Amino acid sequence: MKLSESESQLFFDLYYSLMLFINRQRRILPEIFTVKGLRKASSKQLKSIRQALDQQTNLFDLFITKNPFNFSPDKLQIIERWKLWLVGRFFIFRETDYYTIFLSNIKPMKAYAVLALNKEFSKIFPDPLPIYVETALLPFNGRIVTDGIFSRYRLEFGSGFIRNLNQAYHEALANEGIITSL
Repeated sequence: MKLSESESQLFFDLYYSLMLFINRQRRILPEIFTVKGLRKASSKQLKSIRQALDQQTNLFDLFITKNPFNFSPDKLQIIERWKLWLVGRFFIFRETDYYTIFLSNIKPMKAYAVLALNKEFSKIFPDPLPIYVETALLPFNGRIVTDGIFSRYRLEFGSGFIRNLNQAYHEALANEGIITSL
């Protein structure tokens, strides 16, 4: 239910490079000027950079055009696909042997098959599912991952709400199935 170590490393190398570029372009966190510094940043700081990128998705193209880290065409193509990302609120709904189901919170709800980056979701969020979070879903090597930046909403769901989520999940399955790539 998570990426291999080498895939995870590749994802983080690309994502933090992109985030550093955005940070430099928009001067969001001027005290951070290296990937190493960015890796030590708080989730709140990283979320502010992600928010800038979400508001100006042309920054993906600017990064690809400038290629400030001299990435290979294959790596730039991965980042190109990230323009399909979904930033929003999701229910971490169910774990399977192969992925974790994230349900969108917008009707009609959609079910996404998401892989963790380097730490399984059950270790990040040990509480019983469902859990309500804000994050970004990105395509990565034909699958879906999060960017690893979460805002968790501490809500308790009653049995009626969970029944409604189950119904929405089954409707999502009937309408589009489980979405495994963006």
